[in-house]
Amino acid sequence: MNAWGRRGGGPYDENYDDEYYDDEYYQSEYYGDNYYASEYSDAPTEVFDRAGRRRDNVVVRAVRALSGLVCGAVVVLAIVVGIAQYLSGNRGVPGPGAESVGAHAVAAIVVIAAQLSADRRRGPAVLLGSAVVFVTAVFLMFTQWWG
Repeated sequence: MNAWGRRGGGPYDENYDDEYYDDEYYQSEYYGDNYYASEYSDAPTEVFDRAGRRRDNVVVRAVRALSGLVCGAVVVLAIVVGIAQYLSGNRGVPGPGAESVGAHAVAAIVVIAAQLSADRRRGPAVLLGSAVVFVTAVFLMFTQWWG
């Protein structure tokens, strides 16, 4: 256990930190907590979100999270259908078809755009973007999988 001086000497002994931080730089008024607690700092004293606004309520955040999950599922389905079509074409077996691949690709683009819109907005606009994600996913399921 003494390979790096944790015990028994080596390059780092028990006084290493004291000697390292004994430098005059670390004692200046602009280092560490002293600077951020001084009059020169404009650091916020409260916790805000990135834009300095209040966070959305729990329901809006939950709907946004659920629509993000559905968006990811639609994108994964589009990738899987595209790969299945590629592999079936190489092996000479029937695959999902170009119509299904196209429908999944369009649906993936629509849900990504709607989810990005929902993630960047606040209030009722979030619910509208999330609703577009849900409706597009349900439409894709009914027309391509359950139809």
